[in-house]
Amino acid sequence: MVAALVQRDIAFCVRVDACNWKCVTAFARSGEAERVVTLAAPSEQDACDYELARSPSTVRLIRDVTPSGRVRVLMTSLLDARRYRAAAFGMLYHQRWRVEEAFKRLKCRLRLEAVTGLDYLALQQDFGAKILADNLCTLLSDLDVPREEALDSRPNRLYALGALKPILSGCLPRIARCLERLPAVLAVIHRTRCRIQPSRSYPRPPPKAKPHFHLAYKLA
Repeated sequence: MVAALVQRDIAFCVRVDACNWKCVTAFARSGEAERVVTLAAPSEQDACDYELARSPSTVRLIRDVTPSGRVRVLMTSLLDARRYRAAAFGMLYHQRWRVEEAFKRLKCRLRLEAVTGLDYLALQQDFGAKILADNLCTLLSDLDVPREEALDSRPNRLYALGALKPILSGCLPRIARCLERLPAVLAVIHRTRCRIQPSRSYPRPPPKAKPHFHLAYKLA
């Protein structure tokens, strides 16, 4: 993956301290703040499968220490230390959390992988409908929110999704009873916003089995 991103000039920042790479382990034990290393070229089979050149990749390792004292090792293709300061990558990596929460919302709450049919058209329709529902929910959650309130809080997207789900599909064809309920639902969503607390974190919960959907749902 690293070679594919480097050879396609796609900048990236990934966490690699869980990977058993010798260069990462040596860097983690060194106590250095950052180091530029060269990764081995992809194997012949990987180069063939992913259409890559068999050339080594030069990357930059950065040590990031969390407020709790935990050490993380980040890898990036941005090698210019003056332009891209090492201290900025911790915040950059932290921002990926909202993206992961969006994936979880789509897969678990909207059941993106559970489709109503097995043919390609049904898969396209279900995928498009669920992405559209999530986008509309996101837009409506921030509708008419004052700028000061938007900076200090964020919408509770799970609550908003549950509140809009009964009427959202009816609002698109402009069904009167759904449109009449929409202002009251939006008012409740705006009252349930979550206050933003900088540097707040929670311990990762223990792994548990993923929920199994009804047999009528077919995984894509």
